[in-house]
Amino acid sequence: MSFKPQTYSSMYERMSGNCTRLIATVMVSSSSPPITHASYILDNACGPGIVSEQIKMQHPDARILATDISPAMVDEVTQRISTENWSNMDTDTLDARNLSGLKDNTFTHVFTNLGLPVPGDTNSSSQVTSEIFRVLKPGGVASVSTWADRVWLTAFYKAGLAIRPNEEPQTLMALEPEVLRGSWLATQLEDGGFGNNIEVKPCVTYTMASSLEELVDNMMLAKQMFFSGYSDEELARVKIVFKEEVQKLRTFEEFDGGVRIGMKAWIGRGWKRGDEREIAV
Repeated sequence: MSFKPQTYSSMYERMSGNCTRLIATVMVSSSSPPITHASYILDNACGPGIVSEQIKMQHPDARILATDISPAMVDEVTQRISTENWSNMDTDTLDARNLSGLKDNTFTHVFTNLGLPVPGDTNSSSQVTSEIFRVLKPGGVASVSTWADRVWLTAFYKAGLAIRPNEEPQTLMALEPEVLRGSWLATQLEDGGFGNNIEVKPCVTYTMASSLEELVDNMMLAKQMFFSGYSDEELARVKIVFKEEVQKLRTFEEFDGGVRIGMKAWIGRGWKRGDEREIAV
C-alpha cells in the first residue's frame, strides 16, 4: 500500500505524522462491547477530534461528547463538526481530572487517546481513570492509550546535544521509564476503580510522511518544545543534524515511496461490571 499525503486538520496532526490516528483506529475498531446506534460515547481529552473522526467514519449516527481542557482544541473539534457534517455530537471544555459537569453512569464507551499522563501532573493519572470509571455506565467499557516507545525523541535529544554540547538538551516531553510500561497503565486502571476487569495490549504505530524532507519539516514544528531560546542560525544547524539523526533511528524505514518511524503504544481497557470490589476466596 502506497502512502498518500493527507490534509492535516491541525498543526498537532502534522507534528504527529498520523501516529495518534493509527492508535485511535485500533481503539475504536476493536472496542468490546462494540459501538452501536444506542451507544453514548465520551471522547475524553479529545485533542483535534481524532477518535471522534474514527467513530464517525464507522458509525455516522453515533452520539458523542468530545471534551478537552484546551479551549483551542475544543474550538477545532466544534469547527470540524460543522465542516465535516458530523451529527449527534457536542463539545465541552473539561479537565479529564475533574469531569464534575458530567453525571455518574452516563456513557457506554469512554475513549482517552494518549491523555495519560497529564503533562506536568503524572501523579493525577489514577484521578483521571477514577473519573472515567465514574461517568461510565455499568456494562460499559473504557479504552485508554499511553506511550510505550517514542524513539523519535532520541533524534531531538542528539540534535540539541550536537549544537550545544555543553548544555543538557531540553526534554519537556520526556516521560519516566515506569510510565512507559504496560504495567503502569494497568495500575492506573485498577486504582481508578476497574479492579481486575482490565486488559492491556501493545499497539504498533508510526509517524510518517511522503518523504524524509516532509517528515523532518513536520516534526520540526515541535521545535519550541526542544530548542526554545535557540537562535535562527542554531535552528538551521539543528535541522541538518536532526535529519541525520532521524535516519539513524532504529525504527526508521522507507516504504512504498514514503518514510516512517515505528513506535509502540499500550491500549488498556477497563469494564464496569459491578464486581470490581469483590475479593476472590
